[in-house]
Amino acid sequence: MTPNTSSPRYFFSLDAIRGFAALIVVLCHWQFYFYTDQTLQTKPLEELGLPLFPYLSIFYHHAFFAVDLFFLLSGFIFFWFYADKIADKKTPFGNFMCYRITRLYPVHLITLIAIALVQYVMFGMNGHTFIIQNNDTYHFLLNLLVIHSWGFEKTPALNGFNGPSWSVSVELLLYLLFFLIAWKRLHRNKGLIVAMIVAGAVIQYIYSMIGQGIYSFFLGGLTYHIYAWMTEKKQLHRIANVVSIAAIALWIIVVTEYAFSYIRDFSMPLLKTVLPGKDEAFHTALFNLSRNTFFRTIISPITILTLALTETTRGGLKIKWMLVLGNASYALYLLHFPLMVTFFIMADVLGISKEVFHSPLTLLTFYAVLIPLSILTHYYFELPIQDLFRKRLLRKPAPVPVTAVNNQITT
Repeated sequence: MTPNTSSPRYFFSLDAIRGFAALIVVLCHWQFYFYTDQTLQTKPLEELGLPLFPYLSIFYHHAFFAVDLFFLLSGFIFFWFYADKIADKKTPFGNFMCYRITRLYPVHLITLIAIALVQYVMFGMNGHTFIIQNNDTYHFLLNLLVIHSWGFEKTPALNGFNGPSWSVSVELLLYLLFFLIAWKRLHRNKGLIVAMIVAGAVIQYIYSMIGQGIYSFFLGGLTYHIYAWMTEKKQLHRIANVVSIAAIALWIIVVTEYAFSYIRDFSMPLLKTVLPGKDEAFHTALFNLSRNTFFRTIISPITILTLALTETTRGGLKIKWMLVLGNASYALYLLHFPLMVTFFIMADVLGISKEVFHSPLTLLTFYAVLIPLSILTHYYFELPIQDLFRKRLLRKPAPVPVTAVNNQITT
C-alpha cells in the first residue's frame, strides 16, 4: 500500500521520540560505572547510587524498551516508505543498500575506531576493559563488516568493542530480510508479517538480539498496516481520538503500576493459585515476561500509532530542538559509549574519585558534552559523508521525494 494522500510526507514526532529513546539508553548505561572492575554487576540497581534514581528509576530499569522502540520505528517507516517502491522495482537493491549503508556505516566506523583506542588506554591503565569483552582482532573484523551480532561471535552476544552497536548489526540484517520480502511482493501479506513476529519471539530465546530485532521490526510493519487501514476510513479524526485516548489510558496504567504495583499484587496470588507447583521465582519471572510482552506488543505500537495518526489529522510536530535531537539520535546512540570510557579515563588521569559518577551534576555534564557532540557529528560529518558517497555510488537517482526521510527518520 502506498502512503495515503492524507498521510504526512514526514513523521516529525517519530523522529523526535527516537531522540528521547537514545537519551534513555544513555541513562541506563550509567550503571556501568559502578560495576565491579567496570565488568560485573554485583549489586541491584537500587544499591548502586545512580544519579537521581528515585526520580528516574523507571528509565534505569526499563531502557530495554527504548532499544525495542528503535526497531519498531524502523519497521513502521520502512513499510511506509520503501515497501511498495521495492515491490514495484523502483528502488533496486543497489540503491536501497547504498542509502542504508551510507546512513549506518560512517558513524559506526568512527565510533568503532574511537572505542578501540580508548579501550586500549583503559586496559593499559586498569588491566581490564570497560564492560565490553572480546576486543580482539577477530571481533574487530566482525564489527568492521557490521556482522558482529549475526551469530559469528565466539561467545553469543559478546560482540566486542562498541557494545550498543549490536543493534546496528541487527538492523543491517533486517534490511536484507525486509528487502527480500518486499521484492517478492509479500510485504502486504499480514499472515506472513504475523508469522515473522512469532518467529522473532521464538528466535529471541535462541539468539536474543536477532530475535528482538525481528519481533519489533515486523511488529512495526504491522503497526503501519493498521495505520494505513485507519487512514482510509471516513471517520479518521474520530478513530485518531479514540486511539489517542486509549494510548493515554494505557500509559497511565503503566506509570501507576510501576509506582504502586497493584497489578503485580493482584496477579501474584492468582498465579500461585493457578500454578501451585511452582516457586516464587517462577511466578515472578512469568509476571515479568507477561508485563514486558504486553508493553512491547501493545504499549509501544499504540504509542507509535497515536503519534502517526495525530500528525496525519492535526499536522506535523515542528519543535526545532526536538527535531534536531531526533536527527542526531543515531550519532548520540553510538557516541555515548566511547564517551563514557573517555570520562572514566579522564577521572583516572585527574585523580578524581569514582564517587563523582554518583553526582547528578556529572550526569548532566555528560549530556552537555554528548548532545552537542552528536549534533555536530550528524550535521558536519554524517550528512556530508552520506551525500558524498551517494552521489558517487548511486547508479541513478532513487525515487526519494523527501530527502529528510532518508537522512533522518530511518535508522
